[in-house]
Amino acid sequence: MTRNRMKSKYVLEDYIHEMESRSLQAPTDERDLDVYAQLQQKEKDLILAAELGKALLEKNEELNRQTDRLTEEYSQKLEVSS
Repeated sequence: MTRNRMKSKYVLEDYIHEMESRSLQAPTDERDLDVYAQLQQKEKDLILAAELGKALLEKNEELNRQTDRLTEEYSQKLEVSS
């Protein structure tokens, strides 16, 4: 694996972990209940969700490239064996 692919994999897992941990957290003080704090948290969540979506799309593209490559290799092997 190239360094970029490994980095993307770990970043994707980090995003997932952060989203899961945020959903489990309950407000602990009055500041967390503040409307502005809630809006700020929602904005951070939206950005995180967008980054997660982008990482998922990149992973999907990588998997599609691998599938295409494997399909081509298999087709070539079939032609050679015929």
